[in-house]
Amino acid sequence: MNCRQTLKQFCLIQMQILTDRESRLRKEILDCKIQQEYLTQVLMETSGGTPPKNTFREIILIKEES
Repeated sequence: MNCRQTLKQFCLIQMQILTDRESRLRKEILDCKIQQEYLTQVLMETSGGTPPKNTFREIILIKEES
């Protein structure tokens, strides 16, 4: 293989790696959203049907500020 072919092959491999990584990350984000939705529902059920006042991130920020 000449230098151009080697470079092209390298780039194609890297693009596939990035595509695979992006797909995996999208699946992880979807899983996180599903878990957040479930936990929000549990919180609503345990607090008499009212949505939680703060999100988890807001609660962490509030604790860090105090």
